[in-house]
Amino acid sequence: MTRAAWLVAALATCAGVVIPSPSPGQQYAPSPPYWAVTGVRSNDVLHLRDMPAAESKSLAGIPAGAHGLKNLGCRSNVPSLEEWMRMSKAERDRGPTQWCRVEYQGKQGWVAGRYLRKDEQAGR
Repeated sequence: MTRAAWLVAALATCAGVVIPSPSPGQQYAPSPPYWAVTGVRSNDVLHLRDMPAAESKSLAGIPAGAHGLKNLGCRSNVPSLEEWMRMSKAERDRGPTQWCRVEYQGKQGWVAGRYLRKDEQAGR
């Protein structure tokens, strides 16, 4: 259970609200189910990383315009107040970064969400 889900469940419990849990047959299905790469120059690649951070290890390079990246879920890297206070104005202006976990050609990892768009071709 994620920290956010745990917090919501704890608050709901304290308030006396019952939140139904998914039945064993239900699974989380991110939307959209597939991504396509956008905004990457034709002579460059989108790095598939082992962690949701730009300085983490690159596992593979996904070509510009690639399709069929399976969406395994996204998250935003939001700095703590202490980290935010140490950031430069330029870093603050960039704001939180969205990272998405994807599967591409059998490899799983994280990519920067700003380079993804819904894949209209997948699943046809």
